[in-house]
Amino acid sequence: MKADKTLDIKGLTDQRPKEVTKNVLSIMAKGQILRVIADDAGARQALVSLCEYSGYSLLSLEEDRGVICFNIQK
Repeated sequence: MKADKTLDIKGLTDQRPKEVTKNVLSIMAKGQILRVIADDAGARQALVSLCEYSGYSLLSLEEDRGVICFNIQK
């Protein structure tokens, strides 16, 4: 899947992954895809909730050795 933008937020914890992702998505055009790379276990639920609450489409979620990759369509 080709992303329009990639956001590496490894090292961010608590609410920061959600806040940063939300800010980046807000400036993207509708239909564009953002690939988010995180390593905080809490980011999984935070970004899934962000998608559900904001109406974004979570296209995929993959985890490998503690690194979580999300593809989110605005």
